[in-house]
Amino acid sequence: MFTPRILTRASFTLADIGIELCAHEWQPTPAYNALVHAEWRRMVARSAEPLWDGLYYRVLNLDELEKGAAPATLRLGAVRYRHLATFPALHDHHARLHLDPFNHLSTGALIRTSDGFYLFGRRARNGATEIIGGGVQSDELVVASGADLERNLYKELREEVGITRLDIHALSGIGILYAATSNVIVIAHAAVGLSRAAAENRFLARTEPEMAAPVFVPEHDLRAALHSMAGYRTLIPELL
Repeated sequence: MFTPRILTRASFTLADIGIELCAHEWQPTPAYNALVHAEWRRMVARSAEPLWDGLYYRVLNLDELEKGAAPATLRLGAVRYRHLATFPALHDHHARLHLDPFNHLSTGALIRTSDGFYLFGRRARNGATEIIGGGVQSDELVVASGADLERNLYKELREEVGITRLDIHALSGIGILYAATSNVIVIAHAAVGLSRAAAENRFLARTEPEMAAPVFVPEHDLRAALHSMAGYRTLIPELL
């Protein structure tokens, strides 16, 4: 696994991020590909539903992000989902073979209600509390500009907690984080014009079952709640 860290700590508008698309897909060595193939077959056999194996965008210019005060341009290639999905089981082999990190791209948001609560979701799969957001997948949304990153985040909010674009009064980027899986996560702050009660009602209109229940954290408890979570989430208070 990789060490979670802050790549960029700055306020920015997601739509201002430049995008440069590159015809570069992450490729495994033959030895690693054989391991991935075997692990993927095990995952498919265990799954009750067909497993998607499309493409995530991946960030190619990570070093430039760490040097700049705010994101200017993201150079994006691609990585197939099966490599991301099998990484937890194969990360020791990935390290032993000195393979490049995936650096797959996601967007996520801290969502503040009008009466001072932050909205998270409780995952249906394992009961973990999670910020709302998800991966940027070319199968779902072709990204050609920063405005498309905003669209991806709006899509995730609608799918996971039923929050629509019209509910959001202010949206701004607050930083970019690096996760243990090499996930590059653009973190935003979203102020919504909904009370906690109204947001609970919106949750009933979500379009995906990934989150089983909404989790509300009072604003004064936000930092402590984030520190109690795992991985990159413990770094989010440093962006506030």
